[in-house]
Amino acid sequence: MKKLSLLLAGTLLVGLLGGCGNSFDAAAYAKALLDNSYKNDSAQFVSMKIGTAEEAEQIYNEGLDANVDAMVASAGGTISAEQAESFREVFADIYGGVKYTVGEAEKQDDGSFVVTITYEQMNVFEPAMTAYMEEVNSMVEEWTAAMTAGEAMPTDEEMNEQIISKYKDCFVDALANVTYDEPATATLRIELVDNVWTPNEDDVMNLEMSFFDMEDAMNSLQ
Repeated sequence: MKKLSLLLAGTLLVGLLGGCGNSFDAAAYAKALLDNSYKNDSAQFVSMKIGTAEEAEQIYNEGLDANVDAMVASAGGTISAEQAESFREVFADIYGGVKYTVGEAEKQDDGSFVVTITYEQMNVFEPAMTAYMEEVNSMVEEWTAAMTAGEAMPTDEEMNEQIISKYKDCFVDALANVTYDEPATATLRIELVDNVWTPNEDDVMNLEMSFFDMEDAMNSLQ
């Protein structure tokens, strides 16, 4: 469960770059971070001078890499470079499917800003994990039957490859049939930390858990 919760934690947390200046548009800043982290769109990130295009790309790629690593670890296996790249493509598609709209920012008495985010929760992790567990159980039954019958068993490497392949396929299928919940809202506080505008980490985590059906996915593993 802890590893599953890391699937999205890297997306924004690796991108907590601040931007400072005399005139600060907190709503635009929040949108710049979200667009870069989820949509791989760095236009506003660069125009607001939060970072360079190269830094934006690095943040996005590091987010994908972190989530691929966490995903593979949660499956209990290792993957080849080719498999890792295919997983990255799946995650890029998942991120690109996130639905959100950045609303107005309200300045607080302490000088921070609270930005309202309207989103539609994406239901992809719970169906993928449910299907994956069914596939794993089916494979284990087949391997057990083969062993009982004295038939040749796949090597550990072959079994691992099959498991990881099924894992990815379940997410591809879930993404192809993805559904969204009704619109809801969450808030993201932007605050000065060491004179740098920074998203509140607790709000970041809450927002990411809200974007996806992570709670349902974790409950399905219990």
